[in-house]
Amino acid sequence: MKKTFIMAFAAITCGLTFTACSNEDNSGDYPYRRVLTFEDADWGTGTNFLGQKSWSSLIDDAQYYGSLLYDNEDEEYGWSDEGNTWLASELYSYPFWSGGIAISNYVEKDYTKASYTKQLAVSTQGGHNGSKNFAIVYYSAWGGPDAVPSIYFSDGKERIIDHMYVVNTSYTLNDMTNEWSTFTIGEDWLKIIATGFDSKGNETGEAEFYLAKDGKFVTTWTKFDLSVLGKVAKVKFVVDGSDYNAWGLSTPTYFAFDDVMIIY
Repeated sequence: MKKTFIMAFAAITCGLTFTACSNEDNSGDYPYRRVLTFEDADWGTGTNFLGQKSWSSLIDDAQYYGSLLYDNEDEEYGWSDEGNTWLASELYSYPFWSGGIAISNYVEKDYTKASYTKQLAVSTQGGHNGSKNFAIVYYSAWGGPDAVPSIYFSDGKERIIDHMYVVNTSYTLNDMTNEWSTFTIGEDWLKIIATGFDSKGNETGEAEFYLAKDGKFVTTWTKFDLSVLGKVAKVKFVVDGSDYNAWGLSTPTYFAFDDVMIIY
């Protein structure tokens, strides 16, 4: 039987370490910073595609086959941090099973109970730094290169994305550790590959973060350094691993992120 006791590990990152607890920070080596927190108190300007002025209104009423991500044929799900960081994202191809980034506040602390029907949950207390909301990334290899989940600056400018905090979802943790999984603890791995692009579509760099490696799993919010990408207009996220079968990667390709720091 596969052992389900797991240990959290911290990613090794370079550069300065920041605590992202507000959506503005003007101290330190850089003159100006803003943080995308996904908290309603930090909503910028304008309205979302639902006509609402809150992040919480973008949280679907069900984790799987909800009305926003799967059953909303009138408008495409998306979000924008207009007036704050200007980061934005939307589903390339509706519905969510084609991949994308969804806002969530779902928690399933006992990850052994999480399946695809709880795909928007994390096993932590909630978002990073004790917050409520966060984002869930789902990468689908079937959508092609244009369907890769991404964040971009909606005002068209290039900026440095210094870092974000990431953690495994409850569903992914369960799949990698349950006794029926083909994921071999200690041998198999799962990682995020973030690729930056400038405003002309040229690649600026690549950063990797291991969600699982050497028998250890990321179970707490951990800093993912993205400053190595340089100034970017867009960042695309791919989830890759080692546990492949005849149909592709067998590990669920999800992760959560929160508190994205932008340097101006």
